[in-house]
Amino acid sequence: MPFLLMAFLTITCLPELEMWPEPLLPAPWHLPPVAWSGLLTAAALCLPLIQAFIVARRVASALGQNPQPRDDVLNRYDRARFVHQLLLFGCFTLALAAGGWGWSVNQVWRAEGFGVLPVAELVVLAPFLVAMGLSWAIFYDAENALDQAARLLSEGSDLEAVFADPYEFTRRQQERAANQPYFGGRWSYVQFQARQKLALVCVPIVLLLGQKELQRRLSDVPGEWALLVNVAGFAMVLFVFLTMPLAVRFVLGLKPLPAGPLRDRLVTASRRLRFRCSDILVWNTRQGMANAMVVGILPWPRYVIFTDRLVHDFRPDEVEAVFGHEVGHVKHFHMLYYFLFLSASMTVLGLLAHLSLLYFLNGAAQPLDHQRLELLQTLPMAVGVLLYIFVVFGFVSRRCERQADIFGCRTVSCGCRDCPDHAADVALVPLGRGLCPTGIRTFMRALEKVADVNGISRDRPGLLQSWQHSTIARRVAFLQQMIADPGIEPVFQRRVALVKWGLFVVLGVLLAAVLITGSYAFNT
Repeated sequence: MPFLLMAFLTITCLPELEMWPEPLLPAPWHLPPVAWSGLLTAAALCLPLIQAFIVARRVASALGQNPQPRDDVLNRYDRARFVHQLLLFGCFTLALAAGGWGWSVNQVWRAEGFGVLPVAELVVLAPFLVAMGLSWAIFYDAENALDQAARLLSEGSDLEAVFADPYEFTRRQQERAANQPYFGGRWSYVQFQARQKLALVCVPIVLLLGQKELQRRLSDVPGEWALLVNVAGFAMVLFVFLTMPLAVRFVLGLKPLPAGPLRDRLVTASRRLRFRCSDILVWNTRQGMANAMVVGILPWPRYVIFTDRLVHDFRPDEVEAVFGHEVGHVKHFHMLYYFLFLSASMTVLGLLAHLSLLYFLNGAAQPLDHQRLELLQTLPMAVGVLLYIFVVFGFVSRRCERQADIFGCRTVSCGCRDCPDHAADVALVPLGRGLCPTGIRTFMRALEKVADVNGISRDRPGLLQSWQHSTIARRVAFLQQMIADPGIEPVFQRRVALVKWGLFVVLGVLLAAVLITGSYAFNT
């Protein structure tokens, strides 16, 4: 979901303020148009909040007396959350295109002699961000009910006796909620969600807003300074991109993994794998989530990040296997590939949208003003980008995740092809070049524990949980096939390489075709 959110926010910030249309409905009761636009925007964003309230109440009610149907409730809840996100996107787009919110910001957020004030796009996004924060506060009840149900089911106690006595069940729920509050409370949960969802999303948004602000302020520079302005803009983009790990560390409040056996083990693994990073950090989620990630393309600054619950609940060899998974993303250059692939894709999609607009204008009965031209070019681009990221990028990402899974297995593997288990002093193969059944099973346990600790269904986690990573069940099944037939792994690696580079070839052909077609259309 962060990728979809990033795409939506980026597309929303692309248009200039002058292109947003006025409210389609005339203002009643002699209201000022700006106030009327604000009312229409608030009314539009109330719809997803009402839907969130209904969903949260249904989940809390369904699990309030019996947590056993948690998996079915979770599947329905994930689908409802996906619908909610699409509804939020759609309602805010309606507020901009028909409610006149962008036009209102253009009218108000100006100063005489200065023009558009800074951070204008953030003012445009403000209603959306507020509605998203309120929806998190509403969904807290559902998330808390799901978490409490998962904790109760994992206790392994006499559940039938507990369920038979509603008073005992309620008492246990209250006791658990008091001793282990989910993210510390409703507003702590909202803060956690804001950090989790916006930590990585904010980087491209800051880049885009900085570039637009630079263009606004330097739009009247003489021609001989234009090259210098472009160089300054590129330097700013490069600086923000390279310092992204530092921003993530600050936003998430990350702390170094304390000294001890686990840190020594991971440092030894990084040396064995010839992997360099600035530090290994812990994300304090108040025991709310077990996850890991790596940020940073260059070795410095680059961080490998574990959540507190993963460090606390996983065995040292499982943490090392998860560490290897994150190292695998770097060894396979996944982040660099994502950056280049998405950049090339956005270029092709932008040119396609522009070419489609030209064909549309050639058949139009009357010429359109500049404002409508810009809007017609942006809207198809927005829809195309969202669908493209969800379908094509999701397809690539799932295969890259499986590549990282294999490297996680290699990280904790010895050189024996049929080892029954690992002794305490076993020598693991350097550079992740070995692959043994014990290493595969270790990573499989880590995957299963990720589903169990986070309360995720291993078979049907919902669209939001699996579009980018695939399901835990499918990932585990593939690793089990590797134990039975080691020849599957090199075949898979070759297929992934063909997919990754084949997509670049397709993008290159499309780019050439669009440029040739556009040049022909322009000349004729």
